[in-house]
Amino acid sequence: MPYNILYLHETGKFAGAENSLLNLAVKIDRTKFNPIFACPDNGLFPDKLKEAKIAVYSINYPSLRGMFGVLSTIKKIRKILKEREINLIHSNSIRTHIYGIIAGWRQRIPVIWHQRNLITDEPIDLDRLFSFLPDKIICNSHAVADRFLKNGQLPGKVIVIHNGVDTMIFSPSQDKQKVREELNIKPDEIVVGIAARLDWCKGHESFLRAAKILLTDMSNNSIKLRFLIVGGTVFDEDSAVEKQLMDLVRDLGIRDKVIFTGFREDMPQVYGAMDIFVLPSKAEACGRAIIEAMSCGLPVIGADSGGTPEIIQDAVTGFLVKALDAGMLADKIAYLINNPDIAKKMGVAGRRRAEEHFNLEKNVRLTEDVYSKIIKARSSSG
Repeated sequence: MPYNILYLHETGKFAGAENSLLNLAVKIDRTKFNPIFACPDNGLFPDKLKEAKIAVYSINYPSLRGMFGVLSTIKKIRKILKEREINLIHSNSIRTHIYGIIAGWRQRIPVIWHQRNLITDEPIDLDRLFSFLPDKIICNSHAVADRFLKNGQLPGKVIVIHNGVDTMIFSPSQDKQKVREELNIKPDEIVVGIAARLDWCKGHESFLRAAKILLTDMSNNSIKLRFLIVGGTVFDEDSAVEKQLMDLVRDLGIRDKVIFTGFREDMPQVYGAMDIFVLPSKAEACGRAIIEAMSCGLPVIGADSGGTPEIIQDAVTGFLVKALDAGMLADKIAYLINNPDIAKKMGVAGRRRAEEHFNLEKNVRLTEDVYSKIIKARSSSG
């Protein structure tokens, strides 16, 4: 019988972390592991899980500080643990980590914490403070893992497994005309794109200001440019960002050169419509959009911060720039535009790097290996 893995996640909304988690659950070896989810049952994330024939239990995770509803949630989790004979808890969000520990403690069920955040603005890193509690901590980059350094060393329970993408789906062989035709992009236009949820930390403002610089500097030559902003608002606190970005586009006078596509389900084809990909975020833990773009054979530009330098090889697969620096970003985009042969070589190198280091099969097999070792170790200890 396969081992039953219970995944705890605090939101039903769908962004990068949920995409990575969905890919893991869909690709996991079902002869060895049976994925079961406990998460809010309202949103695109649980809908996609159900489409993949994955069991979803509707559970909300109230703030532990307020205590209201906490005991009820713990009881619900414990009921699932018992009824489904859960072998391991895999917690995927900050709030669910402690829920997993409390719920699994009485039944001696091992717990994994999956860390996908850098935690740069909080005065206290609670996960680091309580890192002695879980059996294993998976981090999606070395930058994230550095949160748990002790005397310059990582504890043995901390392991790095980078995000992975399906390199068969995200490939250079994508139809390059379909999305261009849909968006009325002419064949001779060079397309520079960013793909991220609408959030100021993702660097959209820098992207647009770099676009203004490029359009001004190249106004006297024959180069034609279009700029794609792919993605929509995910979290309530970012609800005003789209209008603010559209206002900025208007104020910069580049409205006819910028396309807001909103959320797209056909991202491989969207990357196929681009010539250059950019993600100048303040700090990405492990930007899966960068990996997807690389896997599609695009030269990429990202910020020299967080986990991005672990993905982009500077001057090999693309460029690293100072975070939120529109001028430097514009310079690197211009270089790629003016040196198409180098840009093509970078795209080829990026594709090769995605296949070797960030493919989904590798990500899943490494995670499965962690599961097997923990479950077997717990079983042998009685």
